[in-house]
Amino acid sequence: MCRIGRMAGGVVLATVVAAVGMGGAARAQEGGQAGTTRASVLAWAAQHRDTAPDFRPGDVLTHADLEKVRPFLPPGYVEEVDFPGVEITISETGDYAPHPAFLAATEQYAGQTRLADDGALVDYVAGQPFPNASLTLDDPTAGWKLVWNFNYRWQHFGQRTRNLYIALVKEGGDAIAPVGVPDGFLTGGGTFERVLVEAYQRVYFTHVATLATQNFLLAAPNAADFEWKDYLEFTAPYDVRGQRMVVQRAADPHLTDQAWSYVPSLRRVRRLSAEEKADSFLGTESTLDDFYGFSGRVLEHDWKFHGTKSLLHVMNARNAVARYSGPHSRVPHDRWELRPCFILEQIPKKPNYPYSSKLLFIDTQTYNCTSAVAFDREGKLWKLWNHVNSWSEDAQDLPEQNKGTHVARFLGVATIDVKNRRATMLTAQDTDYPSVQPDEADELFNLNKLTEGRR
Repeated sequence: MCRIGRMAGGVVLATVVAAVGMGGAARAQEGGQAGTTRASVLAWAAQHRDTAPDFRPGDVLTHADLEKVRPFLPPGYVEEVDFPGVEITISETGDYAPHPAFLAATEQYAGQTRLADDGALVDYVAGQPFPNASLTLDDPTAGWKLVWNFNYRWQHFGQRTRNLYIALVKEGGDAIAPVGVPDGFLTGGGTFERVLVEAYQRVYFTHVATLATQNFLLAAPNAADFEWKDYLEFTAPYDVRGQRMVVQRAADPHLTDQAWSYVPSLRRVRRLSAEEKADSFLGTESTLDDFYGFSGRVLEHDWKFHGTKSLLHVMNARNAVARYSGPHSRVPHDRWELRPCFILEQIPKKPNYPYSSKLLFIDTQTYNCTSAVAFDREGKLWKLWNHVNSWSEDAQDLPEQNKGTHVARFLGVATIDVKNRRATMLTAQDTDYPSVQPDEADELFNLNKLTEGRR
């Protein structure tokens, strides 16, 4: 088989894999990933914390350069790019500073924010809760400070995606991309089991930095009671079309999430339990808690800071949708850059939580999650996440009125289940971070209209 991924401006990440080469890559990948543990990932981070890159912007790294890449991709994930024909084009490390209003709120209020004994925030108003300089290895609370910085990273009013394509892909097979997905989304191997399409929107109600004259609150009913709300509606395939969900995150971190789902076959709205947020989401490899790397409740976990590490990451995609290639169609097909990241460990308090722990690599400027690695109850590798982002000020597919939001926006993610040899691949089409009017939010999240679908 021969597949070559191309895009405007030339080849950026190409895959040319002979059938025998693909099989060999899969065997090497399986062996390397199977030996990955929490301890080995942390040892890799310590070993290569100060490793200088042996490449520069403009270089195109191939399979022969795997050792140059290894210090900058986590164990378990580096095996994903270990196949003949891989090419990774390196771009400049960009400057993706948040919105000036967010920076101003950070400067004004960061000095007053502190942690309660249980890890909750006290006196937080807006902006980044804690300065980066306060995150040190000798501070036992650094993990808590870091997760709150991540939780309140700059997201404008929240993400809106009109078409989020979710493809379930098994290892093996000479895949042909399924009909109905964006052109170039999946161009490598694998076997496509199912494709879901959903509309999604998150709206932040409190701590919105651009609303300083409104006490940083959206002028919607009871806005002070909520941090954010999510709306999801499936539009394809037929058997899930019309299924809708609303999730509400309380402003008080001690309160549980509230979630409702409308199931067309039942013709009724049902309340979801908190436990379901950690279950597989409609048969995918992710849970609701896994959104954005972590979207769960902070106080349900303990948090540990493990220092910093530079990673290769697609932070400023040149494509309008996330594109993937490789033997299993799960390697980003775009330009990569070296990004300094914090290493944050999520340690669930609940004994029945799916993972024993998860390591999240958090970009030190945007606070977006670049990659994550989750471990089973024995501390062995279970799942990998690799995110693709797009900078709002450079994206060619955004409407002009959305420029100036200064958001490193979500464009896609590969969630790889190493144990079950399958992945959930996401790409977001028609994604923006719009300004939201109070009446729009009220209409979108009106539970009485959940049976009617998106307006």
